[in-house]
Amino acid sequence: MISQPDPEAGLANRLFWSRHANPGSVWTFVGAYLLLVASIYRRSRPLLVGTLLFVAVNPLLFSPPKTDDAWATRVVLAERVWLERGLVSSSHTWFTLACAPVYLFTLRSAANRQPLRTGVGTVASLALMLLFFDRMARLYEDERSV
Repeated sequence: MISQPDPEAGLANRLFWSRHANPGSVWTFVGAYLLLVASIYRRSRPLLVGTLLFVAVNPLLFSPPKTDDAWATRVVLAERVWLERGLVSSSHTWFTLACAPVYLFTLRSAANRQPLRTGVGTVASLALMLLFFDRMARLYEDERSV
């Protein structure tokens, strides 16, 4: 079973992992991606700066979850384990690398103000993000059953 981060285990666990495991943090990060794309498309510096500041403080806005019942919580707990194990030979890493061109395509399309490409890229990006989340949730379930 994947355990919750130990509050005494360090700054990263206290300020990021334990709080980011709150579903509110996860889903507002997803929303922040949409705002990032919009800020680039609109060339809005205030929206871009606001989005980046929100991303920086996001985990501080939420308390650690009490249980791992929420799907989003299990996703984050599994991400932590995936990163702690090392990324080099993981199929999750290859999946992430394979998705990177879609995210870059989306951001480039937004920067070039190509509405159709930006829209298609954003939808594809979100679909890939949810697929990654699903992979992480399954990793959590696999670890939990061991």
